[in-house]
Amino acid sequence: MAIWITGMGAICAAGRGCRALWDAALDGAATATTREFALGSDQVSLPVCRLPVGALELPEFTGAPRLDRAAQLALVAGHDAWRAAELDEAPPTPSRVAVFIGTSRGPVAKWEEATERMAAGKRQLPSLAATGTLASLSGALAHHLEASGPCQTVSATCASAASAIALGALHLQLGSADVAVVGGAEAPLYPTVLSLMRAANLLAPAGDDPKLACRPFDRSRGGLVAGEGAAVLVLERSGDARARGASPLARLSGFATGLSHSGKTGVDEGGEGLAGVIEGALSMAEVQPPDLGYLNAHGTGTILNDLAEAKAIRRASGDQAPPVSSTKPVTGHCLGATPALEAALCVQALLHNRIPPTPNFRLVDPAIELDLVAGAPRPAILNHVASTSLGFWGNHACLVFSDV
Repeated sequence: MAIWITGMGAICAAGRGCRALWDAALDGAATATTREFALGSDQVSLPVCRLPVGALELPEFTGAPRLDRAAQLALVAGHDAWRAAELDEAPPTPSRVAVFIGTSRGPVAKWEEATERMAAGKRQLPSLAATGTLASLSGALAHHLEASGPCQTVSATCASAASAIALGALHLQLGSADVAVVGGAEAPLYPTVLSLMRAANLLAPAGDDPKLACRPFDRSRGGLVAGEGAAVLVLERSGDARARGASPLARLSGFATGLSHSGKTGVDEGGEGLAGVIEGALSMAEVQPPDLGYLNAHGTGTILNDLAEAKAIRRASGDQAPPVSSTKPVTGHCLGATPALEAALCVQALLHNRIPPTPNFRLVDPAIELDLVAGAPRPAILNHVASTSLGFWGNHACLVFSDV
């Protein structure tokens, strides 16, 4: 049973829309800027990837301005994906539309607001009881689309959006939905989250040029740059999409998720767990390693994560590992939303037969044995591409996309 992608929407530091995201990725346009944050008693300058001013223009939806920023991002990306799939012109039966949105941290701003009000002795706002829930990310979008089928917010740390995409595909395969609106959203640029990431030594220092702070797979890499964003895909069974005259962008041909027992914050050094997930996704897609034309890596720019991921890719592919790049300097690390943004980039790579480069890659790490695309986009005939995701508690995911 073929699962088609018939619409996509995205919003992140590269701008609003999949075209803006794709153009920035092709240009290798790192987007980080330096911002000041009050982290406890410290005033800290950090490189972060924020939306451009004016990018977050909300669709008409009652209560949208009162939603958490993460839910607003999901709303925008989902609205755009729905329109791109032309489902607004002939809406499907509401009970046959499923909505699954992935997030790692959820409505952070609402939790911070509630905590601050309580500490200050202020009356709590009744609206925070609903807007402060994880379910608000999927619930608000489902209400906006008037969807009444299965609806969940999925959390699997930085693999959340990939898990949401896989869950939507499973519901299509099981026949419990005809349309699955899937993806991820994250708005973590608040002191609560950033202070924790700083304490865990995950964040890259600002340096003289914040755009150079995130350096995936580079020998001088020193940490990740946090970002905010969302991306949403519309999935349909090929027969249903064909019957309504929809034009597919690509196929979701394979997917797999799994967990390695590598501790609460990392990936096993040898990459065994992620390698098994990659192999599972390729097996579902019936794709052999030599036929995989490109892999968009998780590639956060942290020392241990990049090395372990590189080993996993080699373990899964042997000497036939595909060309690899990381687009994290373009989007920032949007935590649970990242797999959806990278899914949109994978689909664009298939459509345009070009591989986006890894920004800021200058110094080769001899321990990382990959064909890393850097400097400029690489033309390629692409039939199958993949993306990998890694997260805390050993959560891993791999998605495979194929041409139609």
